[in-house]
Amino acid sequence: MNIATVVIVSLGALGGLGLLMVGILVIANLKLSVKPNPLEEKIRDILPGANCGGCGYPGCEAFAAAVARGDAPPDACPVGGPSLAEQIGEIMGVEVGGGEPQVAFLMCQGGADIVAQSADYHGIRTCRAANLLGGGTKACAYGCMGFGDCCEVCPFDAIHMGPNGLPIVDREKCTGCGICVRECPKNVLKLIPVSKEVYLACNSLDKGKAVRDICKVGCHACSICVKMCPYEALEMINNLPVMDMEKCTDCGICYAKCPVKPSCYIDYAAPRPKAEIEPSKCDGNHACSEACKFKAIEGEKGSLHSIVPDKCVGCGECVKACPTGACTQPARTKVPVA
Repeated sequence: MNIATVVIVSLGALGGLGLLMVGILVIANLKLSVKPNPLEEKIRDILPGANCGGCGYPGCEAFAAAVARGDAPPDACPVGGPSLAEQIGEIMGVEVGGGEPQVAFLMCQGGADIVAQSADYHGIRTCRAANLLGGGTKACAYGCMGFGDCCEVCPFDAIHMGPNGLPIVDREKCTGCGICVRECPKNVLKLIPVSKEVYLACNSLDKGKAVRDICKVGCHACSICVKMCPYEALEMINNLPVMDMEKCTDCGICYAKCPVKPSCYIDYAAPRPKAEIEPSKCDGNHACSEACKFKAIEGEKGSLHSIVPDKCVGCGECVKACPTGACTQPARTKVPVA
């Protein structure tokens, strides 16, 4: 057998083997291939494609697959919000309640001009790097470090560093994905309902003099806000007043009663319009005066009452307590907060 014949036979054998392998792969593909879930495809097509991981999965495709399998709830995508959740619910044939959208909130007001510095830092300019070296440069061990890691990881350009060295959350852009919350080594970012108007902006677990010595607006754990809350929505835990979202009505009394000035609380509704009393409806019931925590209502029981403008903070408790509707409060215009 000459060389040419050997080559031809070898090529034929290899070609035949190749065709055999192709045939085997085709048959295996037909027998073993998993047909794509039509629900997964429909869900994937309506997802925002941000791949932010806020749902708890690596990306939109993984989330779509998990929902289609029944492993993830339809409302887990923070970017799409309630409207997307409803669409996914329709595809899956389930009813979706649709929770309120959330936004990131900074539990710290300790900017460069507010908190004392404990050291100079010349290392890598990230919060995580600085936190590994003694916990950072600020005297408060619980506050924002101010290097902007949260800004860097936000996929929606919703966080920017302010002039005081603290991140500012754009509530219009924030989707509540939670990436910044997970990135922060100090846990000073928290997700709260977008409609929330009053919240404590302090993360320190110290109290009294230990706080006053290093921060001008830190919570002293004095418990005044806890005692003054008419709804028992605050409870002092580990030297911080913890808010029960279900009980809180955003009246703003905690903000106004806080002895630290400016307040340890943030009130997105401030300044609130002051209450008014319509004389023709006031019968002197006195319920409004008893409900007022600021002694801003004058008048003896059974006589016409009046509002003391300088004392009224616009909490609206008198309006809720008044049985005749004499106490009113002008509608307020919400100011967009970046």
